[in-house]
Amino acid sequence: MAEEIQAEQLEELKNKWLRALADFDNYKKRTALEQDQFVKFSNEGLIRELLPVLDGLDKALSAAGTSKVNDGLIKGLALVGRQLKDALSKFGLDEIAAVGKPYDANLHEAILQKESSGPENVILEEMQKGYTLHGRVIKPSMVIVSKKGEK
Repeated sequence: MAEEIQAEQLEELKNKWLRALADFDNYKKRTALEQDQFVKFSNEGLIRELLPVLDGLDKALSAAGTSKVNDGLIKGLALVGRQLKDALSKFGLDEIAAVGKPYDANLHEAILQKESSGPENVILEEMQKGYTLHGRVIKPSMVIVSKKGEK
């Protein structure tokens, strides 16, 4: 009888130990995932602050393309813009493709609809670029979307 009780207690302790081992393994996996996420998105605040600078460079380049500004200055601005985009992309920043793509409320923010002879809900113009950081939208694209023309 005493041996049966000891065997039951031993089995119970073994089960508790296995559950604790499994819980610890899950804890290790969860903390590793949380640490990975923290590292991936730790620069998000800095990147959000730099996005207006990137947008300003893009606007300056498009405005300079229509005027008679020094060609070297335009090339220099383009180079600085490219370097900034390359540096940010190393940390997981990507532009959201917009023009000609179907409208997706998760990626785009429609600010206007225009009548179009083409298909409906397709992005006609991008007013402001959108960006993702490691696949997470941190700034949606501001776009103009097509709608069916009245007949």
